[in-house]
Amino acid sequence: MPKVGEDLPVEQRMAGHRRLSPQQQEFLNNYLHKDMTQTEAARQAQYKNPSVSAVRLLRNPVVAERLQEMRLEAQARFGVTVDKSVRDLKQIRDEAWKAGKLSEAIRAEELRLKAAGLLINKQHVVKEDITAATKEQITEKLDEFRRLAESRMVNVTPDVGVIEHDPQDIVDDTVDPTISQ
Repeated sequence: MPKVGEDLPVEQRMAGHRRLSPQQQEFLNNYLHKDMTQTEAARQAQYKNPSVSAVRLLRNPVVAERLQEMRLEAQARFGVTVDKSVRDLKQIRDEAWKAGKLSEAIRAEELRLKAAGLLINKQHVVKEDITAATKEQITEKLDEFRRLAESRMVNVTPDVGVIEHDPQDIVDDTVDPTISQ
């Protein structure tokens, strides 16, 4: 597969293959080398609808072939494979667990699940320029965020009130009723 800017051989052009655009290559670089999600990689590559574009790009046979090549290049260069990493993380997790280092064991398992694609860390980041905002506008925006957060929270703290009861309902458990005094 030719890299960006290289011409395709005649037989590939006749077969309908195309070369990658610089934007597609940037997407692949972001996705593979900068540890971005597919949507974030498409956003950084300046695609207008990043979530849809990312799915389409990964389904494009030319892009998929180049992605596979890039993965193989990285494996050859660094000697790292997903299988080896998952196996090593499992070993680290098991050793940490045996040593009683639970937080390290949990972290190794979390990384193992992420490497296997079973755990996805989702974040939604909204960027706003507040440099030109006044103190009142910033305070208003913070209050808006607080109200939004409070509307999503559920109060699970029980009300502490006085519990009314009959004195005869209280049992003195320090005295054994089978022993006469």
